[in-house]
Amino acid sequence: MDFWTITLITIVAGMVLVIGGVLIVYVGSLVKSAYELKIEIQADIEEGQKKVEAEVDKRLRWIKRDLIEEVEKMKSAMQSENHRRLTEATDGLEKRITDLTETWHKDRADVSKHIEGLRSDVLVIDQRLRAMRREQQNGKAETETATGEPAPNTAVTPPASPDAIATEPAASA
Repeated sequence: MDFWTITLITIVAGMVLVIGGVLIVYVGSLVKSAYELKIEIQADIEEGQKKVEAEVDKRLRWIKRDLIEEVEKMKSAMQSENHRRLTEATDGLEKRITDLTETWHKDRADVSKHIEGLRSDVLVIDQRLRAMRREQQNGKAETETATGEPAPNTAVTPPASPDAIATEPAASA
């Protein structure tokens, strides 16, 4: 092997080593750049996530506020509707109670009139009964004076009160 061959091989080997070294440095710088890029992308992603989360939180607050407002509106509407229904039911009930009270008073007045009519009828019957007793007693006294003997007792004994008259026919039947 001669000098030029060894020199050429040495130069080629040196070039391979230099190119290899340059490639290694180049690949190292590429890896470093890729790693830095990865870190920057992660930072951008985290920043974007924070912005998205902030936006989502902001919109959630808006939605919650809107929902609370809607719920309050619905609640007040339901309360007013319930109040209206309760008022209608109360008014209807009060009207019905008033009508029933008026009917009860009318019926009571009719019953009172009917009872007063019955009392007056009982009074008339009582007066007639007393008159019949007097006539009977007068007839009995006339019979005793004419015959000299006491007449048989055929007179009905009158009750002492109108209540007794009402219960007497039920007791004799």
